[in-house]
Amino acid sequence: MEDKIEIVDSSALEYEEPQFIERPKEPVVEPVWSYSAGNTTKEGLVNCLRKELVKVQFIPDKSFEITDKTHPYWGGKANGTWDAYTVPLLRNGTYKNPLTTEEKNFLEDYMGLEPNALSVHKGENNFWENRHVFLTKYGDVLDLSTPMGFINYKILLTNTNEICPSLAQLKKTPKATYRYVLVSDNEVYSSAAEKVSTKSACWKAYGKIEEDFDSLKSVIQSITGLAVDRKSDLTFLQEQAVNLIDSNPQAFLKAATDKYLSFRVIIEKAVEKNVIERRGDYYYYMNNPLCGKDENPTITVAAKYISEPKNQEILFSIQSRLN
Repeated sequence: MEDKIEIVDSSALEYEEPQFIERPKEPVVEPVWSYSAGNTTKEGLVNCLRKELVKVQFIPDKSFEITDKTHPYWGGKANGTWDAYTVPLLRNGTYKNPLTTEEKNFLEDYMGLEPNALSVHKGENNFWENRHVFLTKYGDVLDLSTPMGFINYKILLTNTNEICPSLAQLKKTPKATYRYVLVSDNEVYSSAAEKVSTKSACWKAYGKIEEDFDSLKSVIQSITGLAVDRKSDLTFLQEQAVNLIDSNPQAFLKAATDKYLSFRVIIEKAVEKNVIERRGDYYYYMNNPLCGKDENPTITVAAKYISEPKNQEILFSIQSRLN
């Protein structure tokens, strides 16, 4: 198929349900005293708690046929059901350690527990045995300034197959087994700032090609994968471009700032005038593929090919036949 720019839009994860499902509640453990986040405390303990909220966001199964978000089985998970996560057991029979030594020592002291009460190696009355974190597709919020909020967060992080630790990780390595992603409020703010920055860059790029019919046409085609009629009005193309900036700014920015855009335009114009032959998604000039050895002459490869200094004669030949 012809090259098409595809950007994964993390906003697809942003699903809010009016209320949470009732679920088992963890007992509230009152602290013996409070520490200031990040400070070294009595006996050298360092506070691992921090003022941060982390949202646990359900990742819908895109292969599931139901697309209506109001449907009780939307996303491949029924309303009123939950997933229960515990600390995994290792092959040697001990629990995977969710806490660092520093975190364990601090929390034991903070929660008024005996030394090593949070050790994964403890025999009877092991804290981690049957310690569950219940999640529904409605999402949940963990307060990392509280002991149980922090502990539940660390429990989820041990479940690496089904819990993605961040939106950034989800974008970078979207494992098919992920069912939930942990979204920090700090990450949300950072993402919002990035969106504003991207939109600003899009408008700057748009300003450079706003009156260029061929460039707008090429950008729109590369993003949508749909052919644009040359008889289209410039105003129509401008409207389409503005819509893409709103709906898919990352894709628009990538296409509009492509350093081979002008060469892509030349190829597309040459195809319209039968100077270059298009066979499926491949491009040929005088029966020769517009690509190097071991390459396929797609529009992206062909544009790069004619831009190279060693292929200037081919470029000049194409341009002379267009004039």
